[in-house]
Amino acid sequence: MCGRYVATTTAEGLVKFFVIDDRQVDDVPPSYNVAPTDPVPAVVRYDGQMVLTEFRWGLVPFWAKDRSIGARMINARSETVTVKKAFAESVEQRRCLLPADGFYEWEKVDDGTKRGRRLPWFVRRTDGNPMVYAGIWSSWRDRENDTRLLTCSVLTTSANEVLSPIHDRMPVVLEREQWETWLDPQADMGDVRELLAPAPDDAVERYRVSTRVNSVANNSPELLEPLAEDDQDLPASLVTTVDTDPAEDDAEQTSLF
Repeated sequence: MCGRYVATTTAEGLVKFFVIDDRQVDDVPPSYNVAPTDPVPAVVRYDGQMVLTEFRWGLVPFWAKDRSIGARMINARSETVTVKKAFAESVEQRRCLLPADGFYEWEKVDDGTKRGRRLPWFVRRTDGNPMVYAGIWSSWRDRENDTRLLTCSVLTTSANEVLSPIHDRMPVVLEREQWETWLDPQADMGDVRELLAPAPDDAVERYRVSTRVNSVANNSPELLEPLAEDDQDLPASLVTTVDTDPAEDDAEQTSLF
């Protein structure tokens, strides 16, 4: 599964793209390797206005004892999001849009070892526009210092034909005409659930990238440089291990795309 994405559009660019009415962030630093618990730009609708804000990636439910649970809750499965304790209230009342350039996905390749080798791909829109993920958010109170932490998760669904050869899941990618329904807390939940489908096959494309993306310490435009599909990149002995397939606990949360 994928646990990283790319978000490099400036705050000014996001204001124009989403036609923002209320900008609550001064700047959105570019990131070529967004990782769990990183701050990410987000769009919500409040009092009829489109608001650009910032959330911490990894949802912390209001009832959580501490914020550490968020690192395991970066994604929520669309098939079960309405019935899981951690996500149900958010998907009904607090939905958001999460903009990105695209996301990384790891393909497991048999190299004769028990673990296998994982080769990263970058997935983006074919039209060059930002991807807009269906997100949910939550407000958690830190009782030690009486502050609020705003966090989010990305909704995921089954992979389309472009992604299925390398993985069986992908984020829910919303088209512009779907934003209003997703952001409307009064929208019929039947209409909302209809949005949670794989992206059309012709809407996304993928290409191989360097295993340097495996390390969160690497964060530069070079991570997006394409590799030939048969390029071995770094020797296996030098490849940084990335845990992209942890055990999922569907009773409370899901991890990664």
